[in-house]
Amino acid sequence: MEKKKEYFLEKYSRQIIMGQIGIDGQKKISNSSIAIVGCGGLGTSAAQYLSMSGVGNITLIDHDSVALSNLNRQTLFTEKDIGKSKCMVLSRRIKSINESIELCHYQKKITNRNINQYLGKPSIILDCTDNFESRFIINKFCHSEKKILISAALQNFDIQAFIFSSWSDNTNPCYKCIFPNLKNDANLSCDDMGIVASVAGLGGLIQANLALNYILKLRNNFKEFILFDCLNFDIKKIVVSKNKNCQECN
Repeated sequence: MEKKKEYFLEKYSRQIIMGQIGIDGQKKISNSSIAIVGCGGLGTSAAQYLSMSGVGNITLIDHDSVALSNLNRQTLFTEKDIGKSKCMVLSRRIKSINESIELCHYQKKITNRNINQYLGKPSIILDCTDNFESRFIINKFCHSEKKILISAALQNFDIQAFIFSSWSDNTNPCYKCIFPNLKNDANLSCDDMGIVASVAGLGGLIQANLALNYILKLRNNFKEFILFDCLNFDIKKIVVSKNKNCQECN
């Protein structure tokens, strides 16, 4: 027991010494449960840093396999992993970073039928998918089940990020409040739009940081749409309120 305590204090010492975290904050991180849907550029980066931060329980979900074109931006994958399940490989690598973490991985695509099975337990959901069909399904589930949703999207040099808690306040928006007219067949794929490797990593880091801010009860703004232009290093924060005509969160 004493060795476990020493291990905990030493491994997370650089976080524990911070006034915003301390031992109590680190325990909150260790007791947290997070699901990451999509193990691509966003998901791999977010998973890596959340596990390094000491998150105690992570669920990884992705139906895809590693391809050669993934390797320029999806951290923790190598050429030896090509053809293997993304969530399986990522789970193994995350375990090597944090052996005490509880990990589940599912090589599945989220649907209306199975979402409760895979996302029912974690309290924080990171949407790292690349299609609007999945995003709308996850958004609806998180609102109805009162889960924190942290979403990000990438295009070229641009990052969009948002933390949603549409159920906790009648003025907080959901994902569909911001994108009410998008169709499910619209594509967000990096294969179609292009992406710089470092931008993908930074997008996942932003999601991870938003999750830690929430866990630690630091700055949380559920009406702030973050736009980061990585080419010009411009950051914009747009205040968005609930759409009174939104069919998902009203």
